[in-house]
Amino acid sequence: MEAKVDVLTYHYDTASSGVNPKETLLNPANVNTTSFGKLYTTPVDGAVYAEPLIYTDVTITAGVNTNAGATGLHDVVFVATEHDSLYAIDAAVAGGAVLWKRTFLDTTNPGGNVNNTLNATEIVPVAAYDVDSSTISPEIGITGTPVIDSASNLLYVVPKTKEIIGGITHFVQRLHAINIADGTDAATPFLIGDTATCNANNFLSLCCLWWCTPLGKETNNTQIYVYGDGDGSIIDPAGTGKRIVQFNALRQNQRCALSLVMDNVYVQWASHSDNGPYHGWTMAWNVADVKGSTGFQLTGVLNTSPNNGLAGIWESGGRLVFESDGSAFYFASGNGNGGAPTLDSNGFPANANYENSLVKVVADSTTNALNQNPNGWGLKVTDYFMPYNVVSLDLSDLDFGAGGPVLLPDSAGNGSHPHLMIAGGKEGKIYLIDRDNLGGFNSTDDNVLNAVLNSSGHRTPPVQIGAVLSTAAFYNGTIYLVSGQSNRASAYVINSTKTALIITSQTAISDFGDFPGSVIVSANGATAGIVWVMDRKANQIHAYDASTFAAELWNSGQISGDNLGSVVKFAVPTVANGMVYVGTRNSLVVYGLTI
Repeated sequence: MEAKVDVLTYHYDTASSGVNPKETLLNPANVNTTSFGKLYTTPVDGAVYAEPLIYTDVTITAGVNTNAGATGLHDVVFVATEHDSLYAIDAAVAGGAVLWKRTFLDTTNPGGNVNNTLNATEIVPVAAYDVDSSTISPEIGITGTPVIDSASNLLYVVPKTKEIIGGITHFVQRLHAINIADGTDAATPFLIGDTATCNANNFLSLCCLWWCTPLGKETNNTQIYVYGDGDGSIIDPAGTGKRIVQFNALRQNQRCALSLVMDNVYVQWASHSDNGPYHGWTMAWNVADVKGSTGFQLTGVLNTSPNNGLAGIWESGGRLVFESDGSAFYFASGNGNGGAPTLDSNGFPANANYENSLVKVVADSTTNALNQNPNGWGLKVTDYFMPYNVVSLDLSDLDFGAGGPVLLPDSAGNGSHPHLMIAGGKEGKIYLIDRDNLGGFNSTDDNVLNAVLNSSGHRTPPVQIGAVLSTAAFYNGTIYLVSGQSNRASAYVINSTKTALIITSQTAISDFGDFPGSVIVSANGATAGIVWVMDRKANQIHAYDASTFAAELWNSGQISGDNLGSVVKFAVPTVANGMVYVGTRNSLVVYGLTI
């Protein structure tokens, strides 16, 4: 009997390869309308922006969240919604039943659920109008993909809620450790931020009097801060006399997927439609004893723009990518307002602002919350790359960090450049980068491996795709990527000198709509590769032979019974154990072998 595959993290692994290399049931010969199609649809209570996760052989136990008859051993797909719900759904071929459902909106904290740590009288999802943005609509709850720890059988997730506390509107974000057996909390959740607002509904309250919080402003109750005079900064209440930038639970959008590496959970934030004040944040918690007396231990806080603003970490729902030994991680940031940096003597931005940048981060044990490095504490920047045209990118809202980076295996490199990665953003350039020297900033040229002379006399990668608004997949030496703005999907290989990406095939479909999400590859080792691509224009999912995008195997629009429904932007399918799981605006849709 073949071993079952668990998918416990976004895009399958900490390098974000996007590949399930142990798919023994699906292959190019049987993914067709004759033998493959829709198995079931499970309705859910909100839009599914997070990638579904798979954990097999889970023992479901009785509890306040568990449905009658659901106890026992199951393969489970975990689905998070923007209505602040987390579902455990039977992942079997004849499955689809909800095993347990956890809501983070109940104020009574029933039976091991810990939602209401602030004595709120009402808890609801955040409305799109609260953040003045329709990018996630009509409500905002759980957006970033959770992560599962198989050693402790816990799932980590960050809900965002709107809570009425003492008659005042608060916006709250917490990090929860959820028992996968029944959906209850394994520890008191960590309060990341509680931001109170002054609005027309509560402007007569004490909180909103002129000496406290002016109309339209926010006050932040949070342990999360860095020293700096950037957007939204205040004088340190602790009396240091310094200015600090605090975490704002209303403005910060937890868009990226969570990561779990070496007993540390990592979470990142950007914004809602660039509505400030906001910054790019990354935080780390040690969870080795999360079920014990220590609970969540905050071990690091990093801010990408402590002396300015913006530079969010969103990557179209992507993730931090880690070296295999966990010694460093990388992320890409979005646009800023600082323009070209002034560099210090070591070649780093003197103001510690990393907008439109690829950033390498390591642990920093020499700092703490009261003794910080330029970007925070517990984590520090050790290398970076910023495109030469950063000013133009800033002015045009062409986020370099719109796409998620991917670490490539050593087999993709050569003796001169053994450790490669790729990154890209809205401009449509795909950057091939040496992880041992990211390239820093040069005002005239991009110091990356595939830079060539352009028509303006600058060395920079060529535009090779409509826009990168997702994370590529890397399989058998090939990079697979779909345009984020109404264009094709393309396959690339790296040339022998590691100086160029060459397009090897493209889809006949010329328009997958805007923001179709990251591609996924399923394969049985080096054979039977299938590339799965979401299509927001037609509300479909497509399967292609990994050997060429010219060979489409199947799509969900070929037979009416395979209809997918409304695809949310940046949706990522999960392929495991002969089945394909897709979250939509109101359901989980599952495909698999039908004969």
